[in-house]
Amino acid sequence: TFAEDVAEGRLAKVSYLVPSALDSEHPSVSSPVHSATIVYKVLDALASHPEVWRRTAVFINYDENDGFFDHVPPPVPGGDSPAEREERWEGRPTGLGARVPMLVVSPWTVGGYVCSEVFDHTSVVRFLEKWTGVKEPNIGAWRRKVTGDLTGAFDFRRGHRQPEVEQPGAIPGFSGRWSPQPPAQQSMPEQEPGTRRARPLPYQPDADVRPGDDGTLTVRLRNGGSSSAHFALYPYAGEFAVPQHQDVTRTGTWTVPVPRGTYDFTITGPNGFRREFAGGAESKGGKGGGARLASAITRREIHLTLANRGDASLVFTVTPLGYVDEADIRRRTRTVRVKAGSSRTVAWHTADEHGWYDVEVTADRDTAFRRRLMGHIENGRASVSG
Repeated sequence: TFAEDVAEGRLAKVSYLVPSALDSEHPSVSSPVHSATIVYKVLDALASHPEVWRRTAVFINYDENDGFFDHVPPPVPGGDSPAEREERWEGRPTGLGARVPMLVVSPWTVGGYVCSEVFDHTSVVRFLEKWTGVKEPNIGAWRRKVTGDLTGAFDFRRGHRQPEVEQPGAIPGFSGRWSPQPPAQQSMPEQEPGTRRARPLPYQPDADVRPGDDGTLTVRLRNGGSSSAHFALYPYAGEFAVPQHQDVTRTGTWTVPVPRGTYDFTITGPNGFRREFAGGAESKGGKGGGARLASAITRREIHLTLANRGDASLVFTVTPLGYVDEADIRRRTRTVRVKAGSSRTVAWHTADEHGWYDVEVTADRDTAFRRRLMGHIENGRASVSG
């Protein structure tokens, strides 16, 4: 019926296709080849009529991922604002669901790009808001703040391009239940090698730590992008009883207690952003080890300000941890001596890694001090995946 509507020029402005159980890829009744076949038939129907294809976008959605290898916990509201209270059920935050696959096929998404902006199922509805001008009243303000509307996956400046759709082979014979069995020898899955072209993203997160009052730490959160960035803090040394969450449009702060004399926590954000902070109890006076680190992101560089608030010289070591081979690690590792009471700034270049960085900072006389900085520096242009 869908193919007939395309061929006869009566395709509705918005169409929903819900496949049968056989075509849905559920293992109890189906197999991946059936799902691939129905996707091919939909795309073939559109590609066979260029006048329809040139003004059509196809969103291929899945409703679950079975929890396989999803290592990024989804955002949840961390505050008590009216918008965040909308996202609670029986007093507990709901937030977004686990990540699921999604494909966007259109003349404006040709090229195999990935888009790592934060989306959820309501993002599809919000794209339809843009397309139809009809407002959906049941999407809360917090969810609109945290997730995008899928327009970031498109490049509407591109001309209309015809997809190359190959004729698939015959569907293999299938009867009864499809019951895949795990191999006898289990092993960790491996990520597909290589990179893909990536859309520019509306985030530019950063975070660093300063000693606060009464033995606490003050975390400064910053976001230089045009969309709100969701930060999550995971405590590993008893700083908090549960992870902390915060949405930052420009700046934000956390006051982190240090109840056991040492701290060890990690802050994560969108697009591979990660900051690891570890050290001993600090004070504004800065006696003892006294190592400090402040970061600032500009263009394709991250500026690391290495400060020594102790009473003896410190030697900082800045080591790359990713995106380089062993020879590059040795070549790019830097040691910087900082006198007591002074600071020095090191520019870490990321142009060779397309804006990606992963570095560790340690100090020789302040052995508890450790910082790890990971992420991607956006410049408003397409990049590559990490």
